[in-house]
Amino acid sequence: MEAAGAHAEATLKTLLGTFVDRSDNEWVPEIQGYHAIWDAFDLKGSSNSDLFEHLEWTLATWERFWDIHMEVTIPYVVAPSMFHDLYVDLFGGDRDLEAYKLLQGIDNTSLVAGRALWALSQKAKADSDLATLIRDTDASQVMSALENSEKGRAFISVIQEFLEGYGKRSDTVTEMADPSWLEEPKTAIELLKNYMRDSARDPDIRWRELIVERDQLVAEAREKLASYPDPVKQQFEMSLPLGQQGHRIQEDHNWWLDQNGLHRIRRLFLEIGNRFTAAGAIADSSDIFYLTIDEIRADADAGFAVDRKDQISAEKANLERWSGRAAPPWVGTDYGPPPDNPVGAAIGKFFGNPPRPPSEEHPDLLGGTPGSPGKITGIPRVIINLKDAGKLDEGEILVTATTSPPWTPLFGTAGGIVTDTGGALSHCAIVAREDDIPAVVGTGMATAIIADGQTIEVDGATGDVRLL
Repeated sequence: MEAAGAHAEATLKTLLGTFVDRSDNEWVPEIQGYHAIWDAFDLKGSSNSDLFEHLEWTLATWERFWDIHMEVTIPYVVAPSMFHDLYVDLFGGDRDLEAYKLLQGIDNTSLVAGRALWALSQKAKADSDLATLIRDTDASQVMSALENSEKGRAFISVIQEFLEGYGKRSDTVTEMADPSWLEEPKTAIELLKNYMRDSARDPDIRWRELIVERDQLVAEAREKLASYPDPVKQQFEMSLPLGQQGHRIQEDHNWWLDQNGLHRIRRLFLEIGNRFTAAGAIADSSDIFYLTIDEIRADADAGFAVDRKDQISAEKANLERWSGRAAPPWVGTDYGPPPDNPVGAAIGKFFGNPPRPPSEEHPDLLGGTPGSPGKITGIPRVIINLKDAGKLDEGEILVTATTSPPWTPLFGTAGGIVTDTGGALSHCAIVAREDDIPAVVGTGMATAIIADGQTIEVDGATGDVRLL
Protein backbone atom coordinates (compact mmCIF):
# COMPACT_ATOMS: atom_id res chain seq x y z
CA MET A 1 0.00 0.00 0.00
CA GLU A 2 2.84 2.37 0.87
CA ALA A 3 4.61 1.74 -2.45
CA ALA A 4 1.36 2.04 -4.39
CA GLY A 5 0.61 5.30 -2.57
CA ALA A 6 4.01 6.75 -3.46
CA HIS A 7 3.54 5.77 -7.11
CA ALA A 8 0.03 7.26 -7.15
CA GLU A 9 1.21 10.52 -5.62
CA ALA A 10 3.99 10.92 -8.19
CA THR A 11 1.61 10.17 -11.07
CA LEU A 12 -1.02 12.47 -9.64
CA LYS A 13 1.32 15.47 -9.58
CA THR A 14 1.69 15.12 -13.34
CA LEU A 15 -1.99 14.47 -13.95
CA LEU A 16 -3.42 17.30 -11.81
CA GLY A 17 -2.07 20.00 -14.09
CA THR A 18 -3.55 18.40 -17.20
CA PHE A 19 -6.87 16.78 -16.24
CA VAL A 20 -9.06 19.81 -16.96
CA ASP A 21 -7.64 20.24 -20.46
CA ARG A 22 -7.75 16.50 -21.13
CA SER A 23 -11.35 16.28 -19.94
CA ASP A 24 -12.57 19.16 -22.08
CA ASN A 25 -10.45 18.63 -25.18
CA GLU A 26 -9.69 14.91 -25.21
CA TRP A 27 -12.03 12.73 -23.15
CA VAL A 28 -15.38 14.48 -23.68
CA PRO A 29 -14.92 14.78 -27.49
CA GLU A 30 -13.93 11.09 -27.56
CA ILE A 31 -17.07 10.16 -25.61
CA GLN A 32 -19.26 12.34 -27.85
CA GLY A 33 -17.81 10.53 -30.86
CA TYR A 34 -18.96 7.21 -29.41
CA HIS A 35 -22.40 8.71 -28.76
CA ALA A 36 -22.58 9.67 -32.44
CA ILE A 37 -21.77 6.10 -33.53
CA TRP A 38 -24.52 4.69 -31.28
CA ASP A 39 -27.01 7.26 -32.54
CA ALA A 40 -26.19 6.53 -36.19
CA PHE A 41 -26.61 2.76 -35.87
CA ASP A 42 -29.96 1.49 -37.17
CA LEU A 43 -31.02 -0.74 -34.27
CA LYS A 44 -34.35 -1.92 -35.65
CA GLY A 45 -33.22 -2.21 -39.26
CA SER A 46 -29.97 -4.08 -38.60
CA SER A 47 -29.47 -7.77 -39.30
CA ASN A 48 -28.77 -10.08 -36.36
CA SER A 49 -25.12 -10.40 -37.37
CA ASP A 50 -24.70 -6.61 -37.60
CA LEU A 51 -26.52 -6.13 -34.31
CA PHE A 52 -24.26 -8.54 -32.44
CA GLU A 53 -21.15 -7.12 -34.07
CA HIS A 54 -22.36 -3.75 -32.76
CA LEU A 55 -22.79 -5.36 -29.33
CA GLU A 56 -19.13 -6.43 -29.26
CA TRP A 57 -18.04 -2.91 -30.23
CA THR A 58 -20.33 -1.52 -27.51
CA LEU A 59 -18.85 -3.78 -24.80
CA ALA A 60 -15.32 -2.70 -25.73
CA THR A 61 -16.42 0.95 -25.79
CA TRP A 62 -18.12 0.66 -22.40
CA GLU A 63 -14.86 -0.71 -21.00
CA ARG A 64 -13.10 2.31 -22.49
CA PHE A 65 -15.71 4.57 -20.82
CA TRP A 66 -14.77 3.17 -17.43
CA ASP A 67 -11.06 3.62 -18.12
CA ILE A 68 -11.79 7.30 -18.75
CA HIS A 69 -14.12 7.42 -15.74
CA MET A 70 -11.41 6.28 -13.34
CA GLU A 71 -8.69 8.40 -14.95
CA VAL A 72 -10.75 11.57 -14.47
CA THR A 73 -12.35 10.63 -11.12
CA ILE A 74 -9.15 10.61 -9.08
CA PRO A 75 -8.05 14.17 -10.01
CA TYR A 76 -11.54 15.69 -9.81
CA VAL A 77 -11.84 14.39 -6.24
CA VAL A 78 -8.22 15.04 -5.23
CA ALA A 79 -8.07 18.63 -6.55
CA PRO A 80 -10.89 19.99 -4.30
CA SER A 81 -9.54 17.90 -1.41
CA MET A 82 -6.05 19.39 -1.73
CA PHE A 83 -7.46 22.91 -1.98
CA HIS A 84 -9.52 22.28 1.16
CA ASP A 85 -6.45 21.08 3.09
CA LEU A 86 -4.39 24.05 1.93
CA TYR A 87 -7.13 26.53 2.88
CA VAL A 88 -7.61 25.04 6.34
CA ASP A 89 -3.83 24.92 6.87
CA LEU A 90 -3.52 28.60 5.94
CA PHE A 91 -6.57 30.04 7.67
CA GLY A 92 -7.53 27.70 10.50
CA GLY A 93 -9.31 24.43 11.24
CA ASP A 94 -12.58 26.15 12.13
CA ARG A 95 -13.06 26.92 8.42
CA ASP A 96 -13.53 23.30 7.41
CA LEU A 97 -16.63 23.70 5.21
CA GLU A 98 -15.90 27.34 4.31
CA ALA A 99 -13.07 26.17 2.06
CA TYR A 100 -15.55 24.60 -0.33
CA LYS A 101 -17.42 27.89 -0.77
CA LEU A 102 -14.48 29.16 -2.81
CA LEU A 103 -15.11 26.31 -5.27
CA GLN A 104 -18.85 26.85 -5.75
CA GLY A 105 -20.85 28.46 -8.55
CA ILE A 106 -18.97 26.94 -11.50
CA ASP A 107 -21.39 26.19 -14.34
CA ASN A 108 -21.91 22.52 -15.22
CA THR A 109 -24.26 20.22 -17.11
CA SER A 110 -26.52 19.63 -14.09
CA LEU A 111 -27.08 23.37 -13.75
CA VAL A 112 -27.79 23.70 -17.48
CA ALA A 113 -30.35 20.87 -17.24
CA GLY A 114 -31.88 22.51 -14.18
CA ARG A 115 -32.32 25.81 -16.02
CA ALA A 116 -34.00 23.99 -18.91
CA LEU A 117 -36.40 22.31 -16.48
CA TRP A 118 -37.14 25.66 -14.84
CA ALA A 119 -37.87 27.21 -18.26
CA LEU A 120 -40.23 24.30 -18.99
CA SER A 121 -42.04 24.84 -15.68
CA GLN A 122 -42.52 28.53 -16.40
CA LYS A 123 -44.04 27.74 -19.81
CA ALA A 124 -46.49 25.40 -18.10
CA LYS A 125 -47.35 27.97 -15.41
CA ALA A 126 -47.97 30.66 -18.01
CA ASP A 127 -51.11 28.82 -19.14
CA SER A 128 -53.59 28.37 -16.29
CA ASP A 129 -55.35 25.39 -17.91
CA LEU A 130 -52.10 23.52 -18.48
CA ALA A 131 -50.83 24.41 -15.02
CA THR A 132 -54.00 23.11 -13.35
CA LEU A 133 -53.97 19.88 -15.34
CA ILE A 134 -50.31 19.14 -14.55
CA ARG A 135 -50.62 20.04 -10.87
CA ASP A 136 -53.80 18.02 -10.32
CA THR A 137 -52.83 14.89 -12.28
CA ASP A 138 -50.66 12.06 -11.02
CA ALA A 139 -47.22 12.37 -12.62
CA SER A 140 -47.54 8.96 -14.28
CA GLN A 141 -50.75 10.10 -16.03
CA VAL A 142 -49.79 13.64 -17.10
CA MET A 143 -48.60 12.76 -20.60
CA SER A 144 -51.78 10.81 -21.43
CA ALA A 145 -53.96 13.57 -19.90
CA LEU A 146 -52.25 16.15 -22.13
CA GLU A 147 -53.28 14.12 -25.19
CA ASN A 148 -56.91 15.14 -24.63
CA SER A 149 -56.57 18.72 -25.93
CA GLU A 150 -54.83 20.51 -28.77
CA LYS A 151 -53.09 22.77 -26.28
CA GLY A 152 -51.97 19.72 -24.29
CA ARG A 153 -50.66 17.94 -27.37
CA ALA A 154 -48.63 21.02 -28.28
CA PHE A 155 -47.11 21.03 -24.78
CA ILE A 156 -46.24 17.33 -25.10
CA SER A 157 -43.95 18.38 -27.96
CA VAL A 158 -42.28 20.90 -25.63
CA ILE A 159 -41.79 18.21 -22.97
CA GLN A 160 -40.40 15.80 -25.57
CA GLU A 161 -37.93 18.42 -26.71
CA PHE A 162 -36.75 18.78 -23.10
CA LEU A 163 -36.47 15.00 -22.72
CA GLU A 164 -34.49 14.64 -25.96
CA GLY A 165 -31.97 17.12 -24.62
CA TYR A 166 -31.94 16.26 -20.90
CA GLY A 167 -33.83 13.00 -20.42
CA LYS A 168 -31.20 10.47 -21.46
CA ARG A 169 -30.56 9.54 -17.85
CA SER A 170 -32.16 7.33 -15.24
CA ASP A 171 -32.82 7.82 -11.55
CA THR A 172 -30.03 5.51 -10.43
CA VAL A 173 -27.41 6.64 -12.99
CA THR A 174 -25.48 3.35 -13.30
CA GLU A 175 -28.27 0.73 -13.44
CA MET A 176 -28.81 -0.40 -17.02
CA ALA A 177 -32.14 -2.05 -16.20
CA ASP A 178 -33.67 1.29 -15.16
CA PRO A 179 -35.52 3.17 -17.92
CA SER A 180 -34.40 6.67 -18.78
CA TRP A 181 -36.62 9.72 -18.37
CA LEU A 182 -36.97 9.75 -22.15
CA GLU A 183 -38.60 6.30 -21.97
CA GLU A 184 -40.61 6.91 -18.81
CA PRO A 185 -41.02 10.65 -18.09
CA LYS A 186 -42.71 10.22 -14.67
CA THR A 187 -39.64 11.41 -12.73
CA ALA A 188 -39.15 14.42 -14.99
CA ILE A 189 -42.83 15.30 -14.53
CA GLU A 190 -42.49 15.02 -10.72
CA LEU A 191 -39.55 17.44 -10.81
CA LEU A 192 -41.47 19.70 -13.19
CA LYS A 193 -44.39 19.82 -10.73
CA ASN A 194 -41.97 20.77 -7.93
CA TYR A 195 -40.64 23.67 -10.00
CA MET A 196 -44.22 24.79 -10.73
CA ARG A 197 -44.93 25.42 -7.05
CA ASP A 198 -45.51 29.06 -6.17
CA SER A 199 -42.75 28.86 -3.57
CA ALA A 200 -40.22 27.47 -6.07
CA ARG A 201 -37.24 29.71 -6.81
CA ASP A 202 -35.44 30.20 -10.10
CA PRO A 203 -32.22 28.14 -9.68
CA ASP A 204 -30.34 30.71 -11.74
CA ILE A 205 -30.87 33.31 -9.00
CA ARG A 206 -29.24 31.07 -6.40
CA TRP A 207 -26.38 30.29 -8.81
CA ARG A 208 -25.62 33.98 -9.27
CA GLU A 209 -25.66 34.47 -5.49
CA LEU A 210 -23.12 31.66 -5.19
CA ILE A 211 -20.80 33.43 -7.62
CA VAL A 212 -20.96 36.66 -5.61
CA GLU A 213 -20.26 34.80 -2.36
CA ARG A 214 -17.42 32.83 -3.94
CA ASP A 215 -15.73 35.88 -5.44
CA GLN A 216 -15.95 37.73 -2.14
CA LEU A 217 -14.34 34.87 -0.21
CA VAL A 218 -11.61 34.50 -2.85
CA ALA A 219 -10.86 38.24 -2.61
CA GLU A 220 -10.69 38.03 1.19
CA ALA A 221 -8.34 35.04 1.01
CA ARG A 222 -6.03 36.90 -1.39
CA GLU A 223 -5.96 39.87 0.97
CA LYS A 224 -4.89 37.64 3.84
CA LEU A 225 -2.21 36.07 1.63
CA ALA A 226 -0.75 39.43 0.58
CA SER A 227 2.10 39.18 3.09
CA TYR A 228 2.76 35.46 2.53
CA PRO A 229 5.80 34.22 0.54
CA ASP A 230 5.31 33.97 -3.21
CA PRO A 231 5.44 30.13 -3.31
CA VAL A 232 2.44 30.00 -0.94
CA LYS A 233 0.48 32.46 -3.08
CA GLN A 234 1.37 30.47 -6.19
CA GLN A 235 0.18 27.25 -4.56
CA PHE A 236 -3.12 28.90 -3.66
CA GLU A 237 -3.61 30.32 -7.17
CA MET A 238 -2.81 26.95 -8.74
CA SER A 239 -5.03 24.93 -6.38
CA LEU A 240 -8.07 27.22 -6.57
CA PRO A 241 -9.04 26.78 -10.26
CA LEU A 242 -8.21 23.06 -10.17
CA GLY A 243 -10.56 22.61 -7.20
CA GLN A 244 -13.27 24.64 -8.92
CA GLN A 245 -12.98 22.70 -12.15
CA GLY A 246 -12.91 19.45 -10.19
CA HIS A 247 -16.43 20.16 -8.94
CA ARG A 248 -17.56 20.95 -12.51
CA ILE A 249 -16.02 17.83 -14.02
CA GLN A 250 -17.55 15.66 -11.29
CA GLU A 251 -20.97 16.63 -12.66
CA ASP A 252 -19.99 16.71 -16.33
CA HIS A 253 -18.29 13.31 -16.45
CA ASN A 254 -21.41 11.77 -14.95
CA TRP A 255 -23.54 13.44 -17.61
CA TRP A 256 -21.49 12.25 -20.59
CA LEU A 257 -20.34 8.86 -19.31
CA ASP A 258 -22.76 7.38 -16.81
CA GLN A 259 -26.03 8.94 -17.94
CA ASN A 260 -25.95 9.58 -21.68
CA GLY A 261 -23.66 6.63 -22.34
CA LEU A 262 -25.73 4.14 -20.38
CA HIS A 263 -28.95 5.31 -22.05
CA ARG A 264 -27.56 4.44 -25.45
CA ILE A 265 -26.27 1.04 -24.34
CA ARG A 266 -29.61 0.26 -22.75
CA ARG A 267 -31.34 0.94 -26.09
CA LEU A 268 -29.08 -1.66 -27.73
CA PHE A 269 -29.91 -4.31 -25.14
CA LEU A 270 -33.63 -3.58 -25.42
CA GLU A 271 -33.43 -4.22 -29.18
CA ILE A 272 -31.64 -7.49 -28.49
CA GLY A 273 -34.44 -8.20 -26.01
CA ASN A 274 -37.02 -7.52 -28.72
CA ARG A 275 -35.47 -10.26 -30.87
CA PHE A 276 -35.37 -12.72 -27.98
CA THR A 277 -39.02 -11.91 -27.26
CA ALA A 278 -40.08 -12.33 -30.89
CA ALA A 279 -38.50 -15.78 -30.87
CA GLY A 280 -40.33 -16.73 -27.67
CA ALA A 281 -37.11 -17.09 -25.64
CA ILE A 282 -38.10 -14.44 -23.07
CA ALA A 283 -41.45 -12.88 -22.13
CA ASP A 284 -40.54 -9.20 -22.38
CA SER A 285 -37.69 -7.22 -23.93
CA SER A 286 -36.60 -5.88 -20.51
CA ASP A 287 -36.06 -9.48 -19.34
CA ILE A 288 -32.82 -9.39 -21.32
CA PHE A 289 -31.20 -7.75 -18.27
CA TYR A 290 -31.57 -11.01 -16.32
CA LEU A 291 -29.20 -12.82 -18.71
CA THR A 292 -25.42 -12.73 -18.76
CA ILE A 293 -23.47 -11.59 -21.80
CA ASP A 294 -22.27 -15.16 -22.39
CA GLU A 295 -25.87 -16.46 -22.30
CA ILE A 296 -26.97 -13.75 -24.75
CA ARG A 297 -24.12 -14.61 -27.15
CA ALA A 298 -24.75 -18.36 -26.96
CA ASP A 299 -28.50 -18.00 -27.46
CA ALA A 300 -28.02 -15.68 -30.42
CA ASP A 301 -25.67 -18.24 -32.02
CA ALA A 302 -28.37 -20.88 -31.43
CA GLY A 303 -30.99 -18.76 -33.18
CA PHE A 304 -32.73 -17.68 -29.94
CA ALA A 305 -34.03 -21.26 -29.56
CA VAL A 306 -33.33 -21.59 -25.81
CA ASP A 307 -36.39 -20.87 -23.65
CA ARG A 308 -35.16 -18.69 -20.75
CA LYS A 309 -38.53 -17.76 -19.26
CA ASP A 310 -38.40 -20.14 -16.27
CA GLN A 311 -34.82 -19.15 -15.51
CA ILE A 312 -35.72 -15.46 -15.60
CA SER A 313 -38.73 -16.01 -13.32
CA ALA A 314 -36.40 -17.64 -10.81
CA GLU A 315 -33.93 -14.75 -11.14
CA LYS A 316 -36.71 -12.23 -10.49
CA ALA A 317 -37.79 -14.13 -7.38
CA ASN A 318 -34.20 -14.21 -6.19
CA LEU A 319 -33.82 -10.49 -6.75
CA GLU A 320 -37.05 -9.83 -4.87
CA ARG A 321 -35.90 -11.99 -1.96
CA TRP A 322 -32.58 -10.20 -1.63
CA SER A 323 -34.07 -6.72 -2.09
CA GLY A 324 -35.53 -6.96 1.41
CA ARG A 325 -32.19 -7.78 3.06
CA ALA A 326 -29.90 -5.12 4.50
CA ALA A 327 -26.55 -4.97 2.74
CA PRO A 328 -23.39 -5.53 4.82
CA PRO A 329 -21.12 -2.52 5.36
CA TRP A 330 -18.54 -4.11 3.06
CA VAL A 331 -17.79 -7.32 1.19
CA GLY A 332 -14.33 -8.84 1.62
CA THR A 333 -11.58 -7.61 3.91
CA ASP A 334 -11.58 -4.28 5.72
CA TYR A 335 -8.04 -2.99 5.42
CA GLY A 336 -8.71 0.03 7.62
CA PRO A 337 -8.46 3.72 6.70
CA PRO A 338 -6.89 4.77 3.40
CA PRO A 339 -3.19 5.75 3.41
CA ASP A 340 -2.17 9.22 4.58
CA ASN A 341 -1.47 10.83 1.21
CA PRO A 342 -3.44 13.16 -1.12
CA VAL A 343 -5.36 10.28 -2.72
CA GLY A 344 -6.16 8.72 0.64
CA ALA A 345 -7.32 12.07 2.02
CA ALA A 346 -9.56 12.66 -1.00
CA ILE A 347 -11.06 9.17 -0.75
CA GLY A 348 -11.81 9.85 2.90
CA LYS A 349 -13.60 13.10 2.03
CA PHE A 350 -15.56 11.43 -0.79
CA PHE A 351 -16.81 8.48 1.27
CA GLY A 352 -16.93 10.28 4.63
CA ASN A 353 -16.23 9.52 8.26
CA PRO A 354 -17.36 6.28 9.93
CA PRO A 355 -21.06 6.55 10.89
CA ARG A 356 -21.98 7.09 14.54
CA PRO A 357 -25.00 4.86 15.29
CA PRO A 358 -27.32 5.55 18.22
CA SER A 359 -25.90 4.34 21.55
CA GLU A 360 -27.39 3.40 24.91
CA GLU A 361 -26.29 6.77 26.20
CA HIS A 362 -27.71 8.66 23.20
CA PRO A 363 -30.43 6.49 21.60
CA ASP A 364 -31.87 9.54 19.83
CA LEU A 365 -28.61 10.62 18.15
CA LEU A 366 -27.45 9.48 14.72
CA GLY A 367 -24.13 10.83 13.45
CA GLY A 368 -22.47 11.15 10.06
CA THR A 369 -20.21 13.59 8.22
CA PRO A 370 -20.88 17.35 8.13
CA GLY A 371 -21.90 18.01 4.53
CA SER A 372 -23.37 21.51 4.43
CA PRO A 373 -23.60 23.89 7.42
CA GLY A 374 -26.84 25.02 9.01
CA LYS A 375 -29.45 23.57 11.32
CA ILE A 376 -33.06 22.65 10.64
CA THR A 377 -35.82 20.97 12.63
CA GLY A 378 -38.52 19.46 10.48
CA ILE A 379 -40.41 16.54 9.01
CA PRO A 380 -38.31 13.89 7.19
CA ARG A 381 -39.39 12.18 4.01
CA VAL A 382 -37.59 8.92 3.18
CA ILE A 383 -37.20 8.62 -0.62
CA ILE A 384 -35.17 5.75 -2.03
CA ASN A 385 -36.09 6.17 -5.70
CA LEU A 386 -36.30 9.47 -7.52
CA LYS A 387 -39.63 8.52 -9.12
CA ASP A 388 -41.11 9.15 -5.63
CA ALA A 389 -39.89 12.76 -5.65
CA GLY A 390 -43.48 13.99 -5.44
CA LYS A 391 -43.63 12.77 -1.81
CA LEU A 392 -41.31 15.61 -0.76
CA ASP A 393 -43.14 18.77 0.24
CA GLU A 394 -41.56 22.21 0.37
CA GLY A 395 -39.13 22.53 3.27
CA GLU A 396 -39.22 18.88 4.33
CA ILE A 397 -35.99 17.00 5.05
CA LEU A 398 -34.99 14.58 2.31
CA VAL A 399 -33.68 11.29 3.74
CA THR A 400 -32.15 8.97 1.16
CA ALA A 401 -29.37 6.46 0.58
CA THR A 402 -27.40 8.77 -1.71
CA THR A 403 -27.94 11.33 -4.46
CA SER A 404 -26.60 11.75 -7.99
CA PRO A 405 -26.92 14.51 -10.63
CA PRO A 406 -30.51 13.63 -11.68
CA TRP A 407 -31.57 14.40 -8.09
CA THR A 408 -30.26 18.00 -8.24
CA PRO A 409 -33.65 19.74 -8.87
CA LEU A 410 -34.98 18.17 -5.66
CA PHE A 411 -32.52 20.21 -3.61
CA GLY A 412 -34.58 23.31 -4.42
CA THR A 413 -37.55 21.75 -2.61
CA ALA A 414 -35.81 20.19 0.41
CA GLY A 415 -35.18 22.12 3.62
CA GLY A 416 -32.33 19.77 4.55
CA ILE A 417 -30.83 16.41 3.57
CA VAL A 418 -29.63 13.28 5.37
CA THR A 419 -27.98 10.37 3.50
CA ASP A 420 -26.71 6.92 4.34
CA THR A 421 -23.48 7.32 2.37
CA GLY A 422 -20.95 9.94 1.30
CA GLY A 423 -18.57 12.55 2.62
CA ALA A 424 -17.94 16.27 2.21
CA LEU A 425 -16.95 15.76 -1.44
CA SER A 426 -19.93 13.56 -2.33
CA HIS A 427 -22.50 14.83 -4.82
CA CYS A 428 -25.05 15.40 -2.07
CA ALA A 429 -22.76 17.54 0.08
CA ILE A 430 -21.55 19.66 -2.84
CA VAL A 431 -25.07 20.41 -4.13
CA ALA A 432 -26.47 21.00 -0.62
CA ARG A 433 -23.78 23.65 -0.03
CA GLU A 434 -24.61 25.26 -3.37
CA ASP A 435 -28.32 25.31 -2.45
CA ASP A 436 -27.49 26.56 1.05
CA ILE A 437 -29.39 23.83 2.89
CA PRO A 438 -28.10 21.79 5.88
CA ALA A 439 -26.85 18.30 5.05
CA VAL A 440 -25.51 15.40 7.07
CA VAL A 441 -24.08 12.64 4.89
CA GLY A 442 -22.72 9.16 5.53
CA THR A 443 -24.88 8.25 8.53
CA GLY A 444 -24.89 4.60 7.44
CA MET A 445 -28.46 3.90 8.47
CA ALA A 446 -30.68 7.00 8.21
CA THR A 447 -33.11 5.38 5.78
CA ALA A 448 -33.53 2.40 8.13
CA ILE A 449 -33.93 4.38 11.37
CA ILE A 450 -35.78 7.55 10.37
CA ALA A 451 -39.50 7.28 9.61
CA ASP A 452 -41.67 9.52 7.45
CA GLY A 453 -43.49 12.12 9.50
CA GLN A 454 -41.48 12.04 12.73
CA THR A 455 -39.59 15.19 13.69
CA ILE A 456 -35.79 15.35 13.41
CA GLU A 457 -33.11 17.99 13.90
CA VAL A 458 -30.30 18.13 11.35
CA ASP A 459 -27.05 19.95 12.17
CA GLY A 460 -24.96 20.12 9.03
CA ALA A 461 -21.97 21.68 10.80
CA THR A 462 -21.55 18.89 13.40
CA GLY A 463 -22.90 15.94 11.43
CA ASP A 464 -25.55 15.21 14.08
CA VAL A 465 -29.11 14.06 13.36
CA ARG A 466 -31.34 14.04 16.44
CA LEU A 467 -34.58 12.04 16.51
CA LEU A 468 -37.03 14.24 18.43
